[in-house]
Amino acid sequence: MNPQDRLKALREAPADGWVAFSEDESRVVAYGSTYEEAVSNAEREGESDPLLIKIPNDWAELVLAH
Repeated sequence: MNPQDRLKALREAPADGWVAFSEDESRVVAYGSTYEEAVSNAEREGESDPLLIKIPNDWAELVLAH
């Protein structure tokens, strides 16, 4: 997955949730409202070691805070 596709996936993910990427970061495998839900959903998709990223409530606050 190239950086632009990864950024798009993160921006489209549900706010205040979690997104799970495949271990090699080539694709989104699952979403979840909690860490545990995202891991469980990723495991159901056959991904045993996903990369998980927390999605903020509002990207603007995060960008403007730095």
